[in-house]
Amino acid sequence: MIVRVVIGSIFGIGVLVALAFVWPMHFMSPLQSGKIDGTDIIAVRNRINNLFFIPSGKNWIVVDAGSDAKAVMQEMERLGIDGKKVTGVFLTHTDYDHVASLPLFPNATIYMSKWEKQMIDGSTRRQLLKKNRLPKSADFNRIVWLTEDDRISIKEHDVRMIWAPGHTKGSAIYVVDEQYVFSGDAFRVVDGDIRVHPYTMDRVQAEQTIQSIKGELQRYEKVFTAHYGIL
Repeated sequence: MIVRVVIGSIFGIGVLVALAFVWPMHFMSPLQSGKIDGTDIIAVRNRINNLFFIPSGKNWIVVDAGSDAKAVMQEMERLGIDGKKVTGVFLTHTDYDHVASLPLFPNATIYMSKWEKQMIDGSTRRQLLKKNRLPKSADFNRIVWLTEDDRISIKEHDVRMIWAPGHTKGSAIYVVDEQYVFSGDAFRVVDGDIRVHPYTMDRVQAEQTIQSIKGELQRYEKVFTAHYGIL
């Protein structure tokens, strides 16, 4: 009898933990794949999030890399995007749903916050039993580590990084041409307001990030989130 109670309790706790993990996904509303009205930017929907392709001459730069490389490849083929023509990938962070399609971009330099390095070099765990990692075929030597307000010029585009810790230690936001913001998972959107993302490592730090950027976001034409469409 006691054994059954213990097993039942463990099962019940497992169900509650699983529900707590899955439930926030029901409120995520990424953009559908295609060109975004009023811009030259193409969103690719990958399950519950987006990655964004920005034309750069005859090439592309990309923000984030999705969770399913096969699905991303299919969408790219449908939209006429050649992964070999991607010259730069800007990762907002290294959670699994933002890095999977990196191997589709063999000629790209990978850019990310220097504070995110700890998430993939084994020194900081994402969760108790989990570490982040890049796909095996991703070339660690192609990574350029960025610090606060570093700017990268690629063809006609200027990309500036803002360190936005909380969701992960090195989460970043990218400002493209001082016009568009790509916020990754720095926050979630609820009724037009920004709040802490549900899968955040350090909620206090995330709140501080939100308070520091909230006013600045109003300066830009559009804010593209990874899971909640356009702010």
